[in-house]
Amino acid sequence: MNKILTVALGAALAAASASAAAAGSNGAFFVNAGVGQSQYHVGHTDGLGYKLEDKDTAVAARFGYAWKLGNGFDLGVEGGYADLGKLVAKANDGVTFAKSDLSTKGWLLGGNGKYHFEKNWYLSARAGWYHAEQKARAFVVDVESGETLGYGSADADGDGWYGGVGVGYDFAPNFSMGLNYDNYHAKAETDGVTDEGSVGVFSLSAEFRF
Repeated sequence: MNKILTVALGAALAAASASAAAAGSNGAFFVNAGVGQSQYHVGHTDGLGYKLEDKDTAVAARFGYAWKLGNGFDLGVEGGYADLGKLVAKANDGVTFAKSDLSTKGWLLGGNGKYHFEKNWYLSARAGWYHAEQKARAFVVDVESGETLGYGSADADGDGWYGGVGVGYDFAPNFSMGLNYDNYHAKAETDGVTDEGSVGVFSLSAEFRF
């Protein structure tokens, strides 16, 4: 999987370089920021004795350069950072209360494209590498006394990928807003244990080009 992603990203960068040579200065830098709701895809947990809070606030910021290829198409490269919020699990059997959470955030690097249609409207797509940094924390307390009975933590990181699509509107030649869905496949490893999972994010983004 990593080899496929490397080849795909290399192809995107090569295409961007080729289009830059063909288009000269026909492009622009951009800054893109988005905020929305993340959902950790963890499957069904009914009957397992704990409750999950699998949705949280997610934010992302991207910086890059995009070239105009003609016929309404843009192709670009991007780098940035995405914070996907937390997954929280809680359990209470009347004697003890346990809570654990897992946060995911990390750097990203990839390619993106846009197709402009119907005056100022556009469709967008993006994909690339995502380096996830995950932190897990857990504690158990005695319900009656409130005394902490145990606490644990672990940190991990690793290389995964992301991809997404969106639709947006150009309010001005250098400013647009869009609605997006992105999926981040986070992979992290620590002490020989590998954790993999996906997090979906619906977001509203704003982009400024200069």
